[in-house]
Amino acid sequence: MQFLRERFGLILLVGIVVALLLYSLRLAQEARDSRFSPLPLSYSQHRLGMKGFARLLERNGYTVRSHKRTFRHLPKDADMLVVFPPPFSLSGISGLGVWSEEDADSLNAWLRRGGRLLLFSGDGRLPEPLRDEAFRRLPSLQLPAKRFVEAKPALPAPWLRGIAKVRLGDQGTTLSPREKRWVPLLHTGGVVRGALWYYEDGIVFECADWQWLTNEHLRDADNGAFILAVVRKMLPDGGVIYFDDAGQGDLIIEREVRGFWGVAPTGVRIAFAHLLVLTAVVMYSLGKRFGLPRPTPPRAPALGEYVEALAGVYERAQAAQPALETILESMRRQLCRQLGLPAGTTMLQLIQSLPADSPLRNALQQAHQAMQNPKLTPEEAIKLLKKLEG
Repeated sequence: MQFLRERFGLILLVGIVVALLLYSLRLAQEARDSRFSPLPLSYSQHRLGMKGFARLLERNGYTVRSHKRTFRHLPKDADMLVVFPPPFSLSGISGLGVWSEEDADSLNAWLRRGGRLLLFSGDGRLPEPLRDEAFRRLPSLQLPAKRFVEAKPALPAPWLRGIAKVRLGDQGTTLSPREKRWVPLLHTGGVVRGALWYYEDGIVFECADWQWLTNEHLRDADNGAFILAVVRKMLPDGGVIYFDDAGQGDLIIEREVRGFWGVAPTGVRIAFAHLLVLTAVVMYSLGKRFGLPRPTPPRAPALGEYVEALAGVYERAQAAQPALETILESMRRQLCRQLGLPAGTTMLQLIQSLPADSPLRNALQQAHQAMQNPKLTPEEAIKLLKKLEG
């Protein structure tokens, strides 16, 4: 318990750091990167994203770009616009003051001049002539379907040669003929799922589902081959294709101004949080010791160190002989205990009890004789004591 009390601060800090790391791993698992957003953005790698579709167009000579602003800012080099259903949170975006009649008029004028449009859902941002009919034909909000149907080409057109079927999500909707020129392209048992229709000089391809173009289903059946054939029919000479990503939540310029925490990807925010935690740990470790200082265990000095220290004291006092006598007395008591001799045994009796050929006996004899020398120098005393230590 004393150990826990002394290091409570350190244990608490380590626990907080571990909890933050586990929470960060959970966030990274759920939302690793903005590219993995479930929204069908043109370059999203999510299973419901459209990166595979965009790359398919790029590999076949088309230039693919992301359009993140309103229709009135549609670039002049746009040859085709791809409109997917917006998510539920933005399905009523026209009521937020972002999309205006000017946006619808701009798209209407662009389409009449010969623009190409891939339409996969009814949308409140569309021009009035498209919106009225589109709302009756296509839902304004399409969720991922759980049931799929296999549609077949409705016409034996040469540009559809080799395409047997397309696997579509069943949104429960069907397409009916329009007043203007209208060409059905996909059907399931008489129910039209995809069609081309002409809007003055423009062309619109409308489909009752969008999920078949996602990364998850683009390779199903002949999905990729069919949509590529449609795009080639509408843009035979290539061109620039824009994906409408503004309706998917990327409209930042006109909707709101967000700070660092709202704009930064999840991975950057996790790394920034780790940096803050690391800074706090470093500041804490520099400003305060972790726990109480531990006392140094006592160390028994060697006999040589004791002899030199004591000899230095007696040397300064010019008393080498008393110093030698004190040390020999201490050695006599220690040897008596080791050999089991009585405590009152004299130095001569101790020497006589040792074997005749013992080096210790010889050293003790020399030291005993030196004690009788009144002219004993400190150097000689130290030499004798070192011999006894050896």
